[in-house]
Amino acid sequence: MTAMSGGSSPAKNSYRRCATAKKGFAMSNIELSIDGERVVKVEVNMAVLFTLLQSVSPRAVSSVVPTSTVATREQIAELLSRIDARSVQFLKQIAANDDGAITWGEMRTIFGFKNVGDWAAFSGSFGKGITRALRHILGDKSARLVWWDDSEWPEDPNLWDSCEVYVDGPSLQALREAVGVAKSG
Repeated sequence: MTAMSGGSSPAKNSYRRCATAKKGFAMSNIELSIDGERVVKVEVNMAVLFTLLQSVSPRAVSSVVPTSTVATREQIAELLSRIDARSVQFLKQIAANDDGAITWGEMRTIFGFKNVGDWAAFSGSFGKGITRALRHILGDKSARLVWWDDSEWPEDPNLWDSCEVYVDGPSLQALREAVGVAKSG
């Protein structure tokens, strides 16, 4: 199956969305066709869907759909060989933690940040180095290994030390294998 697109594609795979008004609710009809044959046709109450999606955090979704770009053990090993020692220590700590997460407080200790609100010191240097190296290795300009849920981070930086960043999915397992941490899932 090729990627879905609006209308017909060369492989005759398509989806259609038709908005209708029904009993005061915004409704959408969605059809999915594969090789010209309709396999799904549903009517969606967009107001209810929108409300439900607002209540779902990216962390909850990531338990089903990984947010970290998929990388193999070999690719992660290459990444570790290309980044600085503190970034390696940071990723090793994520691998060692049961949930593939690390707090901002732990990150500040590893990277030596004294200012609790100095996210730019991480993202502009260490985070950028990890991401650039990963993107080069994978040949994917949008790849990311480390991610976070903005909604879990309050506006007040004084409350950040318990907030977390994550590595998940197959890349977490690959990271654990590359650093020799024996954990499942």
